[in-house]
Amino acid sequence: MDRIDLIDGYDPKLVRETLNLLLRDRKNEFRELAQKMNIPLTSQDWEVIILKFCLDFEDCFKIWTDNAEPDSIKNTKCMTIMRSISKGKKNISDIFHLQDVAYTIYTEFHQTYNRLH
Repeated sequence: MDRIDLIDGYDPKLVRETLNLLLRDRKNEFRELAQKMNIPLTSQDWEVIILKFCLDFEDCFKIWTDNAEPDSIKNTKCMTIMRSISKGKKNISDIFHLQDVAYTIYTEFHQTYNRLH
């Protein structure tokens, strides 16, 4: 199974094409997130893992900014995402930086995907 299929709600072919375009400009950001989250760059489809993480982070961001109360599953998922970003960091600035990187990647993913779609 191709890991790209784990990204629900999107056409897998367009996701792959979008990811390839993103990697041209954001390869360093993908690498940084992978390294900070201890995802080996030698693992198969590590870029897809990072993209999926960023799209999950988008859901987390929506939980923080939405007026509606999220269910406990979404809360737990969000806390797991935050733990992945925060683990081993020494200050809040490092965490904010990684959140900003994830935010940038998912924003650019949507822009590029919609342009291709």
